[in-house]
Amino acid sequence: MKTTHRLPYISRFVLPIIAGCLFSCAAMSQEKDILTVGFELSKLGNYDEAAIQADFDTVKWSITKERGAIIKEESKGQVLQVSFPKGAVGPEQGGIQFVRPIPSGTDYYLTYDIYFQQGFDFTKGGKLPGLTSGGAAYTGGKHPDNGEGWSARYMWTGQQEPIVYLYYKDMKEKYGEGVYLNAKFVTGQWHTITQHVKLNSPGNQDALIEVWFDGKKVGEKRNFSLREGNLGLIDSFYFSTFHGGATSDWAPKNDSFMKIDNIRIYTNPSNK
Repeated sequence: MKTTHRLPYISRFVLPIIAGCLFSCAAMSQEKDILTVGFELSKLGNYDEAAIQADFDTVKWSITKERGAIIKEESKGQVLQVSFPKGAVGPEQGGIQFVRPIPSGTDYYLTYDIYFQQGFDFTKGGKLPGLTSGGAAYTGGKHPDNGEGWSARYMWTGQQEPIVYLYYKDMKEKYGEGVYLNAKFVTGQWHTITQHVKLNSPGNQDALIEVWFDGKKVGEKRNFSLREGNLGLIDSFYFSTFHGGATSDWAPKNDSFMKIDNIRIYTNPSNK
């Protein structure tokens, strides 16, 4: 009796399809860098508007006022140092700010290394960089009316804790909702902080914000809405750091500085 071997014949057609699917699925989920700035090629010295433009390419606006500098340190190479003069409150007096647009998306990770000097005066708190929709539009008491934007900067607290300082469409507070994290900044020590923002699908309450601190997950906010419909896409990296608040009791009592390095925005991390 003649035996027909069908499997190899089928495999000639089926296996390439399966292999193609596996390849395309893997390609779709590959980690992808959106922005990477490590300051190693930056010019040493004053970090002014031209230097920011050179490193970050497309920048909407910036405030520096000679409070940023590229320095070289033994353990990290070149890093960005940001100064906060004694008595300075708000972005006009302390720290630096700029907005760097990124390709609009629904799911991004942001990570950077951060260092507070020994003796840094945390006072009542201050702002730190984060992802936003709308650049700086939804900060400083400005709420989104219809889910058209949001912001997810960090703050440091007077207890040296990082929190996510969130503006979004359903917020109840006047100035910002704090998502508290199980972490603490130690002065004189580098930390790595990673933020994951995943937008809600249109019409649903399934947005997610997660934070890792030195590789350990330290907090999250889930089951809420950041946007309405297809509005409010993640579109900006907001480098924002200053003491405040707006009143004098937020001001540092001594000159202080922090350092930042290895800023990276990416998708589909292979290792969280």
